[in-house]
Amino acid sequence: MNPNRAEAERLLAIGEKLLQSRDLSGSRDFAVLAQEAEPLLDGSDQILAIVDVIAAAEKPIQNNHLDWYAILQVDRTCQDLDLIKKQYRRLGLLLHPDKNPFSLADHAFKLVTDAWAVLSDPVQKALYDRDLAGSVETASFWTACPYCYFLFEYPVDCEGCCLRCQNCERSFHGLSIPSLPPFVPGQEAYYCNWGCLPMGFVFGTSGSNGPEPVFENGPKAVSNGAASELGFRSARKRGRPRKGV
Repeated sequence: MNPNRAEAERLLAIGEKLLQSRDLSGSRDFAVLAQEAEPLLDGSDQILAIVDVIAAAEKPIQNNHLDWYAILQVDRTCQDLDLIKKQYRRLGLLLHPDKNPFSLADHAFKLVTDAWAVLSDPVQKALYDRDLAGSVETASFWTACPYCYFLFEYPVDCEGCCLRCQNCERSFHGLSIPSLPPFVPGQEAYYCNWGCLPMGFVFGTSGSNGPEPVFENGPKAVSNGAASELGFRSARKRGRPRKGV
């Protein structure tokens, strides 16, 4: 038997035991030694992937966020989606629990999947990047789906883009609404003119004519509402643009 391989297997076994006890630094050291002794030995790259991902997740950054860029092992200023996708696929193959038998592989795989979910979504990525930059308030605009009339708040970068409604899942053009419907003095209600149909949005529970949309206090706090007789529904949601457009 190749003596180098035997030594590499011994070192890798030590690295695995250290990983089980969550000694990330020690596990990494022995995995590196095993890889240097026998580069073709299976397992060392899987342990290293687990250790690097979990170690990155244990170093929170601005506003106590997880560092999704470090988890995918790309630079925090990276705007190359192809590179981010490449890293996600590489780590996904190394960490998938069906292929990686080592401890904590499932946890590391979930971290990589969560990182990809944020960094592959233009809206979530923009919000995340601005939060990391220390922005106190994110510029945004309000728009509405012309099919189901749900209201959405998006980052201003998405204005004029093709968006996908989170309620009816249809695509629509993200046109800015100049302002939310104003409060009616002395009443807890919104009124606006949608097309040619004046519609009111009243606080409260369902009445004799069926449920009505319910709003929270404040011009930017709109909660899920039930359908009225005119079919109007409204909700305050973070928007999601249609991918690939």
